[in-house]
Amino acid sequence: MSAPVDAPELADLAVTLERVAGWVRRTSPPAEWNLVALSTLDRLDRTGPQRVSDLVARESISQPGMTGLVARLESAGLVARAPDPTDGRATLVSLTTAGQAYLRERHRLRAETVVMRLRSLPAADRRALLAALPALGRLADQPGTEDLR
Repeated sequence: MSAPVDAPELADLAVTLERVAGWVRRTSPPAEWNLVALSTLDRLDRTGPQRVSDLVARESISQPGMTGLVARLESAGLVARAPDPTDGRATLVSLTTAGQAYLRERHRLRAETVVMRLRSLPAADRRALLAALPALGRLADQPGTEDLR
């Protein structure tokens, strides 16, 4: 039986995950879109069409801010808006084929950069990170604060 993980260890893990997220952000190739735009595109890719109000909650920005962002992404051809079939007053935002291609290229470029750095780690560290992959994936799929309200 494994020993229980206590709060200080979990706090250390949280700080390290934050440092890793910052490192990935800093080492990623520059993008013409900000982090909120990239996160919004990723969300649409993973979950399918969303209402602007759902994207607002997910990204914790204002309704006007998200509306403007969606308009810019639509002008760039990365997203499309259509009426919500369940509520004629609402609009659904979806990723276009061009948006999917853009995301695939961003992910490829980021992975290329990160993989290069991962290869510089000792093999035991790479194995440990790979072993943590399922748990990290489950962590990333946890509901955010918008889903807990």
